[in-house]
Amino acid sequence: MGVGYLIGCLFSILLWRIDRQIIYYKMDLLIKKFFKNKYILFLFHILMLLFICFIIKFIPKEELLNFITSFLVIDISNNERKNLKKREKVHFYDSISTISQCVVCGFIAPLLYILISGNTLALIYTYIYNLNLNNESNKLKFVFNTLTIIPSIIAEVFLYLIYIIRNKKFTINFRGDFLVNLYKNPLLNVDILAAYIESVNFYYYFNADNTSYLKSYGQYSKKIDAHSIKDYLSITYSICMITFLLFFSIIRIK
Repeated sequence: MGVGYLIGCLFSILLWRIDRQIIYYKMDLLIKKFFKNKYILFLFHILMLLFICFIIKFIPKEELLNFITSFLVIDISNNERKNLKKREKVHFYDSISTISQCVVCGFIAPLLYILISGNTLALIYTYIYNLNLNNESNKLKFVFNTLTIIPSIIAEVFLYLIYIIRNKKFTINFRGDFLVNLYKNPLLNVDILAAYIESVNFYYYFNADNTSYLKSYGQYSKKIDAHSIKDYLSITYSICMITFLLFFSIIRIK
């Protein structure tokens, strides 16, 4: 058992040039042309989720379903590699967030939800994740953040261990925002840990009360550059490899 997940994961990685997020984005634009009312649009997406749950019941072979699920939900996209080609400072900061997002939402989260509740929940999470990227709905964001809390904590545990080994330190200053970030923006804590591992400052831009704010995390003078991004990429790929080995071992035992 679990061979379908392994093959699906390999195909997903081999076909990394396929930008899944662009596909979801274009689909979302097409859907919005037909359903302009936000309530009807919300209903459509609910029906789509129900359709996903319904259709997978008719896939006869379990390993075939595992292959399809793994291929669809695992998404180590090429967005971070695109960002490496850009030298402007803002793109380097975007790259840290993009990599964190890919690891947590495109790898750890779907595998975790396969273990917890099977293929259906993993497919639903991936649908919500990509839908959230293209919409500004507070309700959708709340659901996405809630489902991402535990996967982000798993990533943070890995990164914190790496931080201790590399920097020989235990303290990280989240500026008192760790718990707030955990439910408002779980991926931000992952970005902050990444910045501490690379010994760089991480600047977070956000809006509140119709005003833009800039928050800095870290105590370093070094800026994020291409070397930092490549090093963080190598770390996250290692985390993905360990995560999948753990996932595959647990699946084989079940």
